[in-house]
Amino acid sequence: MKKNRLIRFPGLLKRFRKNLMFIKCCIVFIFVFSLNLSAHVFSQSKLVTLDLKEVSVEKFVDAVKQQTGMKMMYNSGVVREAGQVSVQVKDKELSEVLDMVLKKVNLEYELYNDIILIRAKGEVPAGPKVLKGVVKDKSGAVLPGVTVVIKGTTLGVSTDIDGKYSITIPEDGKETVLMFTFVGMKPQEVRYAGQETLNVILTEEVAEMEEVVVNGYFTRKKESFTGVSKTFSGDELKTISTGNILNTLSVLDPSFTKVVNNEMGSDPNTIPDFEIRGSSSLKAEYENNPNMPTFIMDGFEVTAQKVFDLDPNRVRYITILKDASATAIYGSRAANGVVVIETVLPKAGKLQLSYNGSANFEIADLSDYNLMNAEEKLEYEVRSGLYEKSSKPGWTDDKLDAYNRILKLVKEGNDVDWLSIPVRELGVGHKHTVMAEGGNESFRYAFDLFYSNKVGVMKGSKRDNYGGGIRLQYNLKNLKFSNYASFDHLKSVNSPYGSFSSYLYYNPYYNPYDENGNVKKVLYSYEYYDRGITSKTMYNELYNAVLPSKNQQTSNNFLNNFSIEYDIIQGLKLKANLSLSVDNGKTDVYKSYENTEFLDKEKKGSYAQSTSNDFSYDINVILSYFKSLKKHFINLGFVYNLQEKQYDNTSIYVVGFPNANMDHVSIGSGYQEGAKPGGSFDVTRLVGFVGNLGYTYDNRFLLDASVRSDGSSIYGSNNRWGTFWSVGVGYNIHNEKFMKDWGVINLLKIRGSIGTTGGQNFSPYQAMAMYSYNDSRINTISYSGYLGAIMKAFGNKNLKWQKVEKQNVGLDFEIFHSRLTGSFNVYRDLSKDVLIDVSIAPSLGFSSYKENLGEVENSGVELRSMFLSISEIVWKKWDWIWKPEELNWDIFFNLAHNKNKVKKINKALTAFNADQDSKVENKPMIRYKEGLSQNTIWVNESLGIDPATGDEIFLDMNGNKVNKWDSKNYKPWGSSDPKIYGTVGTMFMYKGWELNAHLYYKYGGYIYNQTLVDKVENVNPNENGDRRILYDRWNEPGDVAKFKKVSDVSVTNPTSRFVEKENYIQLQALSVSYDFRSAKLKEWGIQRLKISAIGNDVFTSSTVRMERGTSYPFARTFSLAAQITF
Repeated sequence: MKKNRLIRFPGLLKRFRKNLMFIKCCIVFIFVFSLNLSAHVFSQSKLVTLDLKEVSVEKFVDAVKQQTGMKMMYNSGVVREAGQVSVQVKDKELSEVLDMVLKKVNLEYELYNDIILIRAKGEVPAGPKVLKGVVKDKSGAVLPGVTVVIKGTTLGVSTDIDGKYSITIPEDGKETVLMFTFVGMKPQEVRYAGQETLNVILTEEVAEMEEVVVNGYFTRKKESFTGVSKTFSGDELKTISTGNILNTLSVLDPSFTKVVNNEMGSDPNTIPDFEIRGSSSLKAEYENNPNMPTFIMDGFEVTAQKVFDLDPNRVRYITILKDASATAIYGSRAANGVVVIETVLPKAGKLQLSYNGSANFEIADLSDYNLMNAEEKLEYEVRSGLYEKSSKPGWTDDKLDAYNRILKLVKEGNDVDWLSIPVRELGVGHKHTVMAEGGNESFRYAFDLFYSNKVGVMKGSKRDNYGGGIRLQYNLKNLKFSNYASFDHLKSVNSPYGSFSSYLYYNPYYNPYDENGNVKKVLYSYEYYDRGITSKTMYNELYNAVLPSKNQQTSNNFLNNFSIEYDIIQGLKLKANLSLSVDNGKTDVYKSYENTEFLDKEKKGSYAQSTSNDFSYDINVILSYFKSLKKHFINLGFVYNLQEKQYDNTSIYVVGFPNANMDHVSIGSGYQEGAKPGGSFDVTRLVGFVGNLGYTYDNRFLLDASVRSDGSSIYGSNNRWGTFWSVGVGYNIHNEKFMKDWGVINLLKIRGSIGTTGGQNFSPYQAMAMYSYNDSRINTISYSGYLGAIMKAFGNKNLKWQKVEKQNVGLDFEIFHSRLTGSFNVYRDLSKDVLIDVSIAPSLGFSSYKENLGEVENSGVELRSMFLSISEIVWKKWDWIWKPEELNWDIFFNLAHNKNKVKKINKALTAFNADQDSKVENKPMIRYKEGLSQNTIWVNESLGIDPATGDEIFLDMNGNKVNKWDSKNYKPWGSSDPKIYGTVGTMFMYKGWELNAHLYYKYGGYIYNQTLVDKVENVNPNENGDRRILYDRWNEPGDVAKFKKVSDVSVTNPTSRFVEKENYIQLQALSVSYDFRSAKLKEWGIQRLKISAIGNDVFTSSTVRMERGTSYPFARTFSLAAQITF
């Protein structure tokens, strides 16, 4: 079906595919040509071509220097008095030209390394002073290509492949200062003191993290930036965890909040959801999570899964952008914040090989489970009246005989720990990364290979990932080329043991194996009364687990990022980036014909298979300009962005397999009744234009402004373009004259920003009316041989961007010689035109469509501080002095508060509430009310269990006591939003030792304790439950109890009895490491060796006792890691 979209590029995707090989060949040609050009210039550097008439010797010398690149040293007075010369040569050896010309004016020369010393003929030289040395980085690796220049002159040399240099010092060299410069390293100046050898160590340029902000498009000086951002280095990530960087980031910055998935726990194949500063969208039916931030890697948008599987060793820096001033350059994609990732760049120098590896151990955390044992379970069955005679219709006395059979099993010692059956005692995984890198200032290269094997705590579950990449960088005068090509293979396997929750209900006195040691197919069956006699069979999930089966997903991803950068003039730079991504995936779910799912079905066994072929390209053209005029500093930037994403999916579901080992999809006998192959094809396009201004006056007054106009095919034809903007101002108080003499304050900046961003994390075709020609309702209908069509989705041409108005006021400070640093922010994000599902008459063929109707506000505060408590201790009594390099102890504290509020509802949301009220379940439903959080818990207000009757008593909306639950009496009873949350931690360093600890806390939120409902009050007596089922129960008139009587198995609807205040702390990360500094290691060729022991989610303490990880348990993770550089 053909659809109208914002921008049409006929054949563009096709041409990209056809020309992909051509593009790659061009990239290779550019590098080869550039290298040949460089080699050609070098080979001809000793040949000169000159045509000079009656010029001074100085001009002759300059012409030679320009052609050969040689350094010249001479006495300017002697050369000026030498007179004029003429020369006309073509491709002649330099030595011949110098001899011919200088002889005429009574001069001579001598060659020292790459320096030509010119002097008067016959002059006896005092003897050149030659200084030699080696330049290395702090790890001890030599650095070739370092520029060594005598300050104030043009005299200089470069270090060779071994990092060695040799430079001639002038006769008055005692006043000489040498300058050492290298790309990526801090420039260093060293005064010459007459020594013969001078070895220098250059440190890596860390300004990108500490002094500048990188937002994916531009780089800005942090001191003059008015936005809210936080940057972490790859080394910081590795001290927290060896696992995925998204979880690690949530530990380092609590405003990057991980949404706890109490169902899937620590499942290695479940990508968690994250939010920055709360939920900006209402909860509705979306294809994607509309509250997830946008992820940018090396300037291009990537999926959360790509970041989830990213090797932490490839991360150089990762930055979180939060407010409008920081995020508006991403316009329609920045409603939920932006996470910018920079990968590691090649280091120059000799070929350097590094290895990072870890062994990872996972232990299931089942501390929140408190199930009854066999004896307790039988006691509960007796107290519930399960074995008493009943007058209920259809009840037989045969049921009562079961008591004696079960009692015999208990006496024989049958007490099965069902929780341990699907869970590994210890999940052991490992990760390995190898990187080779080297080069010089002109050409650098890096090759990386990695393998990750993550083993989950449920048996059979794992996630394997391997791949590699090649990064090449080449500088040619004002041109810089860079290309990174990578390949990743992923295989995720889900546990064949099914849902962990199934094992929670099995009675402990039943053994999963029969007397012959074979796995039972059926554990037991029972009957219960629910408006009549109902039977239920408890199938053994362990039986299905040992059958041949498949439940896995594989994918192959190829990514190529190419960039070319041109320095037009000083301060003006043009950069073009192209990213191509191809992702092919396949999902296989096979269940054998013996699976208990098919016991009552004619066709047994099933195979579901789906394939996906995704392709995307992303183009950025960036023009940036920087100018400094006295006290004025201006940054200008312009961006053109074009991207297209294509998703092609097919699926098939086949049934009827004759043999358990015949597990290929083609062996199935046919489709399920009424089913057929399915699939989808989605294309989205986006084009954007960005303008950015940064202005600073006297490094005191700051201004940032951005505007972006985006067009997207996702939205309605009447509203496909949206414009987003931001303005930020700041004031560096610490740069005022009156603050200069006050040494206490090193940094004090106040700032504020306002602007709008947008959201488009939605289905590609939600704005369009869609039709289906193969719907089962019209399969037999045709007209004159033509197929019919039926409307499948109700379009909305006016569907527009969801916008977020962001406001932020903040303060940055550093005091006491930067020993105490931090920031404080107050923000308000107002989401307008929020997309929600609008209910319509079912007679139209579908129940809802998307419309811009809601408003949601998130407001709060963030405080981040770090206290460098100890960096030097002096104990005079014992003459102990600990220097900063010996001891460093940092303490940090983060606090955040976010208040979510629904600002506007309408008839559509009112209808949504009514629909929710009609779905009465034993857990709270989502409802919306103006002025309240969308995370509000809606229940009936309970006065507790009536001591006289054992029934629950409620208060209705009028304050009257009633003994029946009613959806009309829903009341807001707290919210799951905590009042405050954050982290407290420390970093302690002494010599080579390092200790890190991060403790997460949450205070003031509420939670509905579903365990008390499902596993205590509403447990069927024929199934297992929580031990609390035996206590605090109403038994007879006069009992004051929290729970209803044991024999009352009626459904407990949402009640305030089970709303509990949730405060908890969690030790999220604890690590100890040692960095070896032995000189012996360097003799063995090892530049660096660091070993670490890391623990994650070590313990959790909560005021609420509730089962966590119901379908997949949570886990504690421990790792042993090593970093080795050769």
